[in-house]
Amino acid sequence: MAAGVTRVADVRREYVSEADLSVVWEGQLLARKSLRTEDGQPLRVIYRGLPAGGAAGPDFRDAVVATPQGPRRGDVELHVRASDFRRHGHHENPAYAGIVLHAVFDAEGEAYTDLPGGGSAPLLVVPRPSRRSRGRAAARAWAEPCATAIERLGEEASAAALDRLGEMRFRQKMNGPRERLAAGEARDELVWEGLLEGLAYGADREAFRRLAAVVSWASLAASLRPLAPGEREEAAKESLERALAGLAVAPPRAVRPGNGPERRIAGAAALCARFAANGPAGALLALLAQSARPAASSLVRALSVPRLIGRGRAVELAANAVLPLAAALAASAEEEAHVGAVYGELPLPARYGAVRHLHRALAPVRLSARRQQGMLYLLKQYCTQGGCGRCPLS
Repeated sequence: MAAGVTRVADVRREYVSEADLSVVWEGQLLARKSLRTEDGQPLRVIYRGLPAGGAAGPDFRDAVVATPQGPRRGDVELHVRASDFRRHGHHENPAYAGIVLHAVFDAEGEAYTDLPGGGSAPLLVVPRPSRRSRGRAAARAWAEPCATAIERLGEEASAAALDRLGEMRFRQKMNGPRERLAAGEARDELVWEGLLEGLAYGADREAFRRLAAVVSWASLAASLRPLAPGEREEAAKESLERALAGLAVAPPRAVRPGNGPERRIAGAAALCARFAANGPAGALLALLAQSARPAASSLVRALSVPRLIGRGRAVELAANAVLPLAAALAASAEEEAHVGAVYGELPLPARYGAVRHLHRALAPVRLSARRQQGMLYLLKQYCTQGGCGRCPLS
């Protein structure tokens, strides 16, 4: 976010920047029991939200504020002046449509800020900190309880909490495959859909899920098996590209090189060729006959493709497309426990930006895929639901 620019009329006032406001808001250095928005409504901050950390969009995400109309969840945007919102072009950016509060040093006589899409957010004027008080702000600042989890609970207990929560999230993921298997869906089709969805990024995921329905594993495998092994990958790529084009998917927004749908389709085609003979479910589930650690390593290798599917993405595919199905297929508690043990051996894939605050707080803990899934459980069940202070790390 760009810092506010001081007008000539404000020269005699102490200079304040958006960074100063961010310190005040993040540390909740406010008279929290007597807050009122510019339209005179009382306001209580239940949770100030997660700092965006330099990412595009609103400054604080998933905040919870109490209003006379009830609690509101959404984003908080900070500016020196109310007019900076429009000056920065946010009124035309859909990313700012979910703002529930616009906190400023100067409301400039306004009571609301118009948002993209036709909504509005109340304005809250935050008192300007004096130069002297700014130096003492850090000592009084509020922070999430998880910031002291290692100090209070210890590294071992914090890690155990993440393992427990990661296991809970894994069990949630088992429910879908279990219900679909009971309804008669083929296990190869479930794995195929999971692989395609897991290879996609962001808005492409729904399109890739639809692609799995249009190009079923059964039909694709039937067309590939008569071909020589060396011809299967290119044939699968052509079939998938043709089907994706037929879905009339909107062009993707700018993505990093290598993350476009073309590369993901190429990776999927390579997996098609690899699993054409025995099907993805049969080939991948057979690897679980090993003990937990070798099985996890074998899964990651089987789902990796040089230059197309890296180790981190392969871990994601194993955790989300293969192991939940394997657990749903388990014939006994012992088999299900073994699948859980394999899950626990999967290494950490890429770090998720959404839980960077938990990565910072729990930095000494050795992370794995399961433990990061535990962080996601915390994010979805507590951090974004006004549950800060009630979570297992509090």
